[in-house]
Amino acid sequence: MAIQAKTYHREDLRGDLLRAGRAYIAEHGHHSLSVRTLAQLVGVSSGAPYHHFKDRRALLLALALDGYAEITQAAADATATGNPREKLICLGMQFVDFATRSPQLLELMYESELTSPAPDPALVVFQDLGHETLVAPVREALAGFAEEIIEVRVLALWSTVYGFASLRRKHMIQKVEPRDLRRDEVTRQVVTVAVDAALQR
Repeated sequence: MAIQAKTYHREDLRGDLLRAGRAYIAEHGHHSLSVRTLAQLVGVSSGAPYHHFKDRRALLLALALDGYAEITQAAADATATGNPREKLICLGMQFVDFATRSPQLLELMYESELTSPAPDPALVVFQDLGHETLVAPVREALAGFAEEIIEVRVLALWSTVYGFASLRRKHMIQKVEPRDLRRDEVTRQVVTVAVDAALQR
């Protein structure tokens, strides 16, 4: 009896490809990921993924956008309640946690061919959303401050949080992180210092 080939609905195959792609990136990074490799992982013909992604760049972009969608949803949840300081601390903690859990995906999202020499326009949409998510609590806490001051405060805050997450992801601060504190507590303290500086009146 012939083995019947597995069939997919359009949405099912795309979802399977993205899940397999994220799993591959988590283990190997994005540099060696190809459409053919992904097809083999999912168990479909080498041409099947092209119904959803026209080329390798489109595949990588979809994976990066999937990561952005995840952190955007987490940010929305983080800012649903609480005062501006609490919201910003939660946002910073969540971003560092994402960077720690998914370092290879973060590299694709922020430090890859999708962002150099300039970010892909589709990524910019999510980056703008993320920026506004940071600006809103700072603007609320610093009501009456000039917009230029608010923007500089947000820039300093984001630079600190992203810089800390990036340094940890690259294992460049292991020797200087306090050994008597849990990693999440170190993160909380770093983020809190940055948030308090941003909100100083």
